[in-house]
Amino acid sequence: MRIKDIIRAAKTDIKVGPWSFGTVPKADFPIAKKAYGLGRAFKWCVITFKIRDTECRVLVVLNEPKQKYEAVLGVMGHDGTLRILCSYEYHETEPGWHCHATHDDVSTLSHGFMRGPWMKRVPGPRKTPRVGKYPKFSIGDETKAVHFAIDRYKIAKGPLI
Repeated sequence: MRIKDIIRAAKTDIKVGPWSFGTVPKADFPIAKKAYGLGRAFKWCVITFKIRDTECRVLVVLNEPKQKYEAVLGVMGHDGTLRILCSYEYHETEPGWHCHATHDDVSTLSHGFMRGPWMKRVPGPRKTPRVGKYPKFSIGDETKAVHFAIDRYKIAKGPLI
């Protein structure tokens, strides 16, 4: 299964978890042997859904003081860890929205890594993002942050929260 297959597929069992601060427990987003360490200024929630028998998770991360947003899509492997396929991001220190993504099949990806040589940045690091492609929202707005992730990955049509 590739990212385009996940985006195009019908999703079921969609759940938006509660917002929390700091470290993301391994049970919520198992990308490594330990919990995913975020600073205390970061707040996050996890969106879970299924495509047939495959469990997928999206970690939505906000840091209002740093004006940082991430929506990280992963697919659960048979060993109970995530394979990361895409991360939509905004950082005030970089020119606009971008994503790090792979077109590789999820079965070929290493588990436990957010980045690797299989990930490509779009647009490239020296390219200017298309203005107006992504909606503007306050990085601190939790509801709009979740809606952005749901829209980007085509998780659901219409409001979930």
